[in-house]
Amino acid sequence: MLINKENITSIIPQKAPFVMIDSLLSADQGGFQSIFTIAPDNLFLENGILSESALIENIAQTCAAGFGYLNSLEKEGEPKIGFIGAVTQVRIENQAKLNDQIETSVQILSTFDTIHLIEGTAKSNGEVLLSCQMKIVLA
Repeated sequence: MLINKENITSIIPQKAPFVMIDSLLSADQGGFQSIFTIAPDNLFLENGILSESALIENIAQTCAAGFGYLNSLEKEGEPKIGFIGAVTQVRIENQAKLNDQIETSVQILSTFDTIHLIEGTAKSNGEVLLSCQMKIVLA
């Protein structure tokens, strides 16, 4: 584990109650991995089911944590802020439920200057919940 739950907000811009990632497990130039457990007070939880938009946000925050961590290795100071330029090829396969642990993996497909095309997948208990591609722009 690279960054634990207690320190995750040091490398992402989101703050409670909008944090959708607990820990950053790995980060390198090829991609990132994170985990997140769905708590009862989650803003995106309705009738015990987490919304699909929360899973997309989880993938985006996995990117923020990964890029923030890599940036912290290169330069001291604040992590760069990222913006979602586009979300495409969204595939919803299963629902995430209260207390599920979400394992998220992000693969960096291509990079041009500060624009990154990524593919993210959120799983629980080995089953794919949602996958998508995103264009992430770092400021």
